[in-house]
Amino acid sequence: MIKLLIIIFFFPNFLNSQQIVNNKKNGKPIEIFAEQGIEWHKNEKKYLAIGNAMAKSGTMSLNSDRIEAFYEEKDQDAMDIKIVKAHKNVKVKDNDLEITGGRLAEYDLKKDFFSIFGKKLILTSEENQLKSNKKMEYWRTKGVAIATGKSEAKKGNEFTIKAEKLVWYLNENEEKVDVKKIFGFKNVSIITNNEVAFSDKALYNKINGICKLFGNVKLQKGQSFLTGDYAEVDLNRGISKLLPAPSINSLNENRVRALIDKNQKLEENEPN
Repeated sequence: MIKLLIIIFFFPNFLNSQQIVNNKKNGKPIEIFAEQGIEWHKNEKKYLAIGNAMAKSGTMSLNSDRIEAFYEEKDQDAMDIKIVKAHKNVKVKDNDLEITGGRLAEYDLKKDFFSIFGKKLILTSEENQLKSNKKMEYWRTKGVAIATGKSEAKKGNEFTIKAEKLVWYLNENEEKVDVKKIFGFKNVSIITNNEVAFSDKALYNKINGICKLFGNVKLQKGQSFLTGDYAEVDLNRGISKLLPAPSINSLNENRVRALIDKNQKLEENEPN
């Protein structure tokens, strides 16, 4: 049986700090803290934590100015928190992964899923960074982060990928979270130290360092560019290939074209 336990603590630094513990079957309770107090709204079946509030479970923590915890009541002694909502100055931390810049967030405990809204959302993990001006989704168990709006993914000084939607596939190893794949959808651009590439869709694989571009592809360096429907950019070696499209629906998809600025000097590297 899942039980809800309310405990009030008095800390030296936070005289009015309070805590709610929602015991879960998996052994990782949901704890909710607040500096200014916690209200119990019985009719709405929720708890409201006010003032530097925090919800915590295992390695994950959710901080904001105000937190609402909605629960289901199975009997008089059983309360099960299902949804946690955070308002203003939202920050999510999970191991070395951190999401900041949120004005509103919702955490579904059953799905282990975050929806975060804000105009300056930033997800940071090691040297990887994901930005959005609209919405960020984070599936903890599945290891997926999705940025919607004007989205940008950056890996140190190596490259930047921009699109209207970016999907990160994450790999967690020894409490470190790394990006293993990136999908980009609609108005995709990839910026490296050597060139800029454009396409409708893109797929980056960290294992081989290759980014595959699909649809309306343009590889640009200075005023010179290559166009086609499919390309592969080796971000490790700095080599780009414009190739026939993998799926051919028309003859146009099997054509590639180059327009070279005669006034620009280019250095081309041919793969062996």
